[in-house]
Amino acid sequence: MEPTDYIKLLSRWGHILPAVILVGGSIFMQTTLIPALKDSDDANDVKGTIKRTWAKVIMICAGIIIISGFYNAYIAFKGDPKPTPVYHAAFTAKLILVGIVFYVSSLLSGRSEVAIKFQEQEAKWGKINMMAAILVVLFAGLMNVAPRVARDIPNSDNSSHSTLMAPETTTVDINSTDEG
Repeated sequence: MEPTDYIKLLSRWGHILPAVILVGGSIFMQTTLIPALKDSDDANDVKGTIKRTWAKVIMICAGIIIISGFYNAYIAFKGDPKPTPVYHAAFTAKLILVGIVFYVSSLLSGRSEVAIKFQEQEAKWGKINMMAAILVVLFAGLMNVAPRVARDIPNSDNSSHSTLMAPETTTVDINSTDEG
């Protein structure tokens, strides 16, 4: 492995681990914590304590995800093979959903007047946030397997000829008539 490969790996880990924490936390809160506290007399005190801690986790994870995300996007878009429209569509959808998740998470754990008003519909927004977070993970998986196209393909017969490549592995000639 080259030294730059270690940087790429650390950036990837720095992107995935905070995402796992945020998505897992969102699922836990919606499927376990909030339903368990529904009939509790201490619900507001417990939620307040958890939200203060969770808000710090959200901010740290979001910061790491943003920094590593910029680096990872730079590597993905400058590299060879280049991403196809499938990758671009998944990237765009993921980016929009990440913005929604960060915004809703900050409001669900915030203490401002706007956040407190937003939290009056905590169950609804928490479920929306959980589903958006799950969709982020699904779009990330799509980005990982989206085909790639080589940037500079010598074209000797002047015909339209594309070579699709799976991320970092196999080259497939899509114009080949060979069935084998």
